[in-house]
Amino acid sequence: MTRPLWQIAAEIAALKAEKKAQKRMFHSPNKLRSQTFRPESKGQRDPRQQDKAYLAWLHEGTDCIACLIEGRPAFGGGGAEVIEAAHQKLAIASKGWREGGLGPRVHDRRCVPLCAWHHRLAPNSCDTGGQRKFWDRLGLRDGIADFCADLNAAFDQGQPAMPVIRKWAVSPANDDLNDVEEVA
Repeated sequence: MTRPLWQIAAEIAALKAEKKAQKRMFHSPNKLRSQTFRPESKGQRDPRQQDKAYLAWLHEGTDCIACLIEGRPAFGGGGAEVIEAAHQKLAIASKGWREGGLGPRVHDRRCVPLCAWHHRLAPNSCDTGGQRKFWDRLGLRDGIADFCADLNAAFDQGQPAMPVIRKWAVSPANDDLNDVEEVA
């Protein structure tokens, strides 16, 4: 007795779908089956919002804010010329920022322009030395959220990023840092 080919194909498709559904399931300690946790209600999860236009704008004729505050790296090698969008995963409750953790990147609108050296290559860079320590060292501290907000406002108004970057590079938040260096 032979079965038609369409019936065999339908059975194979059903078996594949069942296998795929089983991969999404896990066994809980009490041996009950339930689907993996995928929060969908508002407030449980903040899915990443991508904005390629903003990232492209952030690279157009901008300088690294850390280079403007601390100066360019003394070695003169590569890394200070390439501007990268550094996603900020800090938790700043007063600004409504939740920590990004080790998972996927946070919203693209929470990016700042950093050179490759200050972003990820230096031993005390933003990504390798810890973002909190990095921004505290530069004197911006929790002001990084306001810096991102100013960058977003400039982008939304069609203005260039450099005036905002220069403003924050010489902001009063950095005066506290400069006073400490002068006393020492």
